[in-house]
Amino acid sequence: MVSTWNESLKIGIPLLDFQHKQLLDQMDALMEGLEKNKGKQELKSIFSFLEMYVNNHFKYEESCMDMYKCPVACTNKGAHAQFRNNLEIISKSINQNQSEKIIALEVKSKLLDWFVNHIKSIDIKLECYVKK
Repeated sequence: MVSTWNESLKIGIPLLDFQHKQLLDQMDALMEGLEKNKGKQELKSIFSFLEMYVNNHFKYEESCMDMYKCPVACTNKGAHAQFRNNLEIISKSINQNQSEKIIALEVKSKLLDWFVNHIKSIDIKLECYVKK
């Protein structure tokens, strides 16, 4: 499995970095499952774990932003709502047996690429407030 995670995605807050890596690993596993036609049950299992982990991570990250009074906290919450919406759309696609190729394109653009961009553009802004 190719890993999307790399050192450039570290924001310098160990628990958040760990959670980001775990989320990206799950998205990579979902991509691999789609590309290798792993079957609906395995995809649902990966997706179910991803949804649970996303919700836990977002709650924790949002509480950190609020606690450290990070100015992008509201932007972050809105972005997280968008990501959850994307998750819901992809979940419906999986349940409706849409083409794995189409779902893989959606996962790549609306989850993986989106999440990497989110870390680099929004989450990174938390670091300087934590270190104050």
